[in-house]
Amino acid sequence: MKPFLFLLCLSSAFAAIPEGDRAQIDALTGAKGAYTAGEDVYRVTFPRNDVKVTVEGRAMHPFQGLTSWAAFTPAAAGLMVMGDLVLFEDEVNPVMSAAFANGLDVTALHNHFFYESPRVMFMHIGGTGSAQKLAMAVRRTLDQVREIRAAKAQPGSDFAGTAPAAANDIDGARIDGILGVKGQMNAGMYKAMIGRQAKMHGKAVGNQMGVNTWAAFAGSNEAAIVDGDFAMVANELQPVLRALRRTGINVVAIHNHMTHEEPQYVFLHYWGKGTAASLAQGLRAALDAQQPKQIVFVCEHGAAKSVIAAAYFNQLAGEKGLAYRAIGRGTAPDASYGASTLAGLKADGLPDPVGQPTRIAQGDLAEAARVVTFAVKLPESLKAKSGVTEWNQTPSTANYPAARDAIRTLVEKLISELGHEH
Repeated sequence: MKPFLFLLCLSSAFAAIPEGDRAQIDALTGAKGAYTAGEDVYRVTFPRNDVKVTVEGRAMHPFQGLTSWAAFTPAAAGLMVMGDLVLFEDEVNPVMSAAFANGLDVTALHNHFFYESPRVMFMHIGGTGSAQKLAMAVRRTLDQVREIRAAKAQPGSDFAGTAPAAANDIDGARIDGILGVKGQMNAGMYKAMIGRQAKMHGKAVGNQMGVNTWAAFAGSNEAAIVDGDFAMVANELQPVLRALRRTGINVVAIHNHMTHEEPQYVFLHYWGKGTAASLAQGLRAALDAQQPKQIVFVCEHGAAKSVIAAAYFNQLAGEKGLAYRAIGRGTAPDASYGASTLAGLKADGLPDPVGQPTRIAQGDLAEAARVVTFAVKLPESLKAKSGVTEWNQTPSTANYPAARDAIRTLVEKLISELGHEH
């Protein structure tokens, strides 16, 4: 296909943002947006004029980069939103938690200036869904900002929580036991490093080259602080962020440290206050989020029900930050995925399954946290470690919407059960 024809097909894949969606975005966010027809983007802006900011003593106008924004464009699942929120330090983590609670991802956190007062941070957000869902999610992050500034007009200068003890006396052995690593002690402080692997310019790089997660504890066992860095591949970022925020650990930066590495790594820096044990347990939860437990869905042909279940499971688990990942398998797999299944997944904004239908194998079951079957029995030669749950009453995928709705309801129930266990 010629390039201009490809671009034409691509640009027409999704319809323009309807007037009704634009009006809904305005109403829910409380802003009057602007539509750019050439890009099919509807953008709303929110100048930060509630707190005066200076750089080198000179007053900064919101026009100079102190304006939050959110931009909406059509996607397979309705709309996609991307945005950048202008935040002061005491707003960052409450707003991040609000973003997660409303189904948004957080993709970066960094500064744009030097020598500004008070300090300003910029948090990038993203997500997909309906105009109502996304606009309301953006609104709730802004409401969180307004709530914080209503309680205290000027930005705060410290983290919430008990101040750490002045003398360092950390029980490193106890943290070793929680984190599952062997750390180092120095003058009553504790530090652990967990190396990861990458390649740069054809050369393997790891822990000592900076591809690592680390944590440093100071203070006492009862009143400690922890700071550190998580090294993550892209699909680990959201689960790790959510795990940290659930346990009250503050995220202070999200950015890259390298370029041209394979796989690409994202790094986040954090700061926590509390007992040493509770902080270590929070970090343990975030480490567990990088090693998701496996859920295995099995149907006969490995091309429809198990694939639909895995796709919805991975979407919902990702939204909730659960450390689980699902795969679909078949007992007698087809040669390819059904056209109706692929079309249905695309229409619902879910990714195409990778590769081709795959036969269930013992390796899939060895460490599976759950195995779910759709009206099939596992071959006698295969044994599931955790037992088998049967979902035998779901409709045929010949009626994709009915099958999808039934499977999604069951997946939502499973997600809820796993969330309570987590």
